[in-house]
Amino acid sequence: MIITYHQDLSTVVEFNTIPYNSMEDHTIRMEKEFGPFHDTYRLNMYSMSYGMIYPNPATNKWRLLAIPILCFTTIPMTVLVFLDIRRYWIDGEILEVIRHVGLIGPFITGILKMCLLYYKEEPTSQILALINRDYASFNQLPESYKPLVRGYVKNTRFYQNIWIACVLMILSTFVLTASVMNICETLFSSEPKRHMIYDVRLPIDRPGAQFETPYFEILYIYMLYIAAVYTINFTGYDGFMIACVYHACLRIELFCKYVHDAMGYEGDELRRRLGEAVNHHCETFKLIEKCESSFNFYLGLVYVVVTTELCLCLYLVMEGFEFDYKFSSFSIGTILHIYVPCLVAEKLKCVCENASDLIYCCGWENNYDLSMRKFIPYMMARAQKPVAMKALGLITFEMSLFASTMKTAYSMYTIIKTQ
Repeated sequence: MIITYHQDLSTVVEFNTIPYNSMEDHTIRMEKEFGPFHDTYRLNMYSMSYGMIYPNPATNKWRLLAIPILCFTTIPMTVLVFLDIRRYWIDGEILEVIRHVGLIGPFITGILKMCLLYYKEEPTSQILALINRDYASFNQLPESYKPLVRGYVKNTRFYQNIWIACVLMILSTFVLTASVMNICETLFSSEPKRHMIYDVRLPIDRPGAQFETPYFEILYIYMLYIAAVYTINFTGYDGFMIACVYHACLRIELFCKYVHDAMGYEGDELRRRLGEAVNHHCETFKLIEKCESSFNFYLGLVYVVVTTELCLCLYLVMEGFEFDYKFSSFSIGTILHIYVPCLVAEKLKCVCENASDLIYCCGWENNYDLSMRKFIPYMMARAQKPVAMKALGLITFEMSLFASTMKTAYSMYTIIKTQ
């Protein structure tokens, strides 16, 4: 059952929504074009809920019980892989060791996401509550503002859906390939050969025991479950991060448009609107700080895991005795896993940098209010302060980091290759 979060938002977050209450001259349409997060981004909400990372205080006790149970159910897979790694290491089969390490590393990272978001439940709940409250206020916006909101909602859905599709396509190379090959072997071969979703040996001295009945059937069903856990863990959390960062970008652009529209007023009304715009701008920076607080550890983990993973996958694909299409697709997924956060962080950085230019072009030169002209330089100066998503307070996520990660992974690969 999916339980959504409804609560008086004024008791949850300290943010104020955009000051549109001063726009009484616009007609408020009764229909609600923009719904809360769980309606607007339904696929992401389901993925987060089934992955037990949806920040809902009403389900905290259930999540506290369910997360250890799910972790316990993945222990057999982890133990089998580590035992197999030990056997391959003793036998000196480095390629097989790399194959196992390359797959189990991201899997453990995905499990850590559940624990991490449970620990960060308070700031993420506040962010989610702010998004819900902002979307409710967007229904009262003048029509000239709504195309901007629609564009951000559309782009957020697009990137979330593309990310989900990529994860599904990558994992399908393991699941669908094994399923199709088993069906074909059963139908068209006199001596059918069994194919495992992911080949891992059992801790039995008899070679090929994992392909014998009933081990094969049990392992196959269990691998399907592990693939489902993999999918859920790598869709919900990252999709939520995309939504949070893009919402911060939306608030920055709405702030700039509000300043532009305020130039059409004079006197006390002009100063009041500019004051409200500044309050909104400051609250947006608080939102960005909460986003960084919620995701900084995970982004640091992503950087370390992806750099190592790319090196291992590159070595496995380039040095293997035959082309491994499964790990080739897995390498693409690893690249996307660092590219997506770098892309959204770069978007936030560019939007914040562009805010100063938009304020300068707001039409202040046609308004002769002296207090306003003293006000505008302070707004421009604050907008010029760099804004960035940082991992562990050290690594700035931007597109240059993506290029640097690719170079670092290749350098590590060449070092391993020369040993």
